[in-house]
Amino acid sequence: MRRSLILLSMICLALASGTNGSVKKGDVEIEALGGWAMESGEGQGDDQSSILEGATGGDLDGWFASAGIGWFTSKNFEIGIAGFGSSMDGSERITLVPNLAFPDVLAVYELDVDAMVYGGGGRGKWHFFPNKTLVPYVGVQVFWATADVDLSGTADLLVEGEVDPDSHVEIDENESDSGILWGPIVGLRVQLAEKLDALVEYQYHMWSGSIGDFLDNGHMISAGLCLQLK
Repeated sequence: MRRSLILLSMICLALASGTNGSVKKGDVEIEALGGWAMESGEGQGDDQSSILEGATGGDLDGWFASAGIGWFTSKNFEIGIAGFGSSMDGSERITLVPNLAFPDVLAVYELDVDAMVYGGGGRGKWHFFPNKTLVPYVGVQVFWATADVDLSGTADLLVEGEVDPDSHVEIDENESDSGILWGPIVGLRVQLAEKLDALVEYQYHMWSGSIGDFLDNGHMISAGLCLQLK
């Protein structure tokens, strides 16, 4: 894996050495990115209702893909719109005391979480050294996002450390939440040809709205291509 990454970097740099700058004012471009998303669940629920709504506090990870179109209003600044989709999963064990009057009785949840998150919105990016073949950039994005969550697993009562066989419950719940995904972007573009660039990008994700009851924050690392149309 390491050798493959080194070889890919050498090829990109070799191709970039023969080109004359990546971006300029008036450029219109489309891009496609794919990578890995790692999201942290909102804090662990303290009752059955919040747990079944997805507040497990567990970590989710999976693939992430996005596509968008952008326009350079100056040689440095680009505005654009984009859409994304992400499929993630995770598992979590939650133990709580359902009734403080009976501290020796514990509720134990063994949960598997599958989530499909998708949405779209706008973003802006500021490019440094636009006349170079290696162009770092920073930016910010704001998306409207929806999460379709499937929660499955089991719930049992432990009485003085022993499982009560009559308490066993199979869990199969579905929940849909919507809200805002926003946060900063940091990336690097490498010019491969006159109208083709390679992109490597990191995003930090913050969530608000009802989707924020399910997801807290996260990270996305991706790579892709950008094609200039004008």
